[in-house]
Amino acid sequence: MLFIGDDWAEDHHDVELEDEEGRRLARARLPEGLEGITRLHALVAEHAPADWAELPPE
Repeated sequence: MLFIGDDWAEDHHDVELEDEEGRRLARARLPEGLEGITRLHALVAEHAPADWAELPPE
């Protein structure tokens, strides 16, 4: 399980990923728009639990 916190401002998002025990896995300042969401998806993919790869597609 991942927890994702997002503190947004007008032109950026400060995000933090934590595991289920509250340990910080990543922290980043992301820009608005497609670039920011692309970088968020990359962070999630980098820190996703291994068993997520076994989930069937919807």
